[in-house]
Amino acid sequence: MDALVHLDQALLLSLNQLAGKSVALDVAVRGIANLYIIKIGPFCAALWWLWFRKEGTGDAGPTGSRRLVVDAVIGAALAVLLSMVIQALMPERPRPLHDLSVPFVPPLGQSREALKNWSSFPSDNAAIAFALAASFFRPSRLAGVLACLWAAVVVCLPRVYLGLHYPGDVTAGALIGIASAVIAARLVPTTGVYRLVWWLEDRYRPWFYSGVFLMTYEMVVLFEDVRRAAGGAAKVLRGLGHGP
Repeated sequence: MDALVHLDQALLLSLNQLAGKSVALDVAVRGIANLYIIKIGPFCAALWWLWFRKEGTGDAGPTGSRRLVVDAVIGAALAVLLSMVIQALMPERPRPLHDLSVPFVPPLGQSREALKNWSSFPSDNAAIAFALAASFFRPSRLAGVLACLWAAVVVCLPRVYLGLHYPGDVTAGALIGIASAVIAARLVPTTGVYRLVWWLEDRYRPWFYSGVFLMTYEMVVLFEDVRRAAGGAAKVLRGLGHGP
């Protein structure tokens, strides 16, 4: 375990050597890391395109692309849930920005107070990004590879550069995301979820698409509202458990 920790810190500090040497680079990385529409927006736009692409129907409703979209959304939600559970159950790991034992130099403009009350391990950003990216291997291997490169370079790498995560945090998040995508693809077809989705879309179309729009929004912002609400609820429950 100590060897993995040392490797994690060595990789982090190797990348950190670039920080503070170029205003343009530091500003650009911070901009990418803070723009949800750049990080997850392309994935969600692709899912909407796949949903409305014309295809045939089978006994359980639309086939192919729409089933992939359902699987991708469930996989992304599962990835966020698993990462939140792991964060809650495991000891809190300080982010490089907040760990005084690590000689990390923040990039220009990066506050050391960012995400101070959130555990670094695992990265839920990486989890949802790779859950979505892995889903694109089904229609096209090339699309899957490009999606995973986007998740790695645009979503994960800036967070390591800014000291929000160690390389091991994003690696664990990526594995959680990929595993969630595989679980969703293999288990959803046996649960009747497709039939329910097609029925809701056909019977309550205005309500269905209003809800899907809100779900897509939450995916773009990495379920931030859900995660904050869950974190607040957990603190309230812990407070009630301790009593007056």
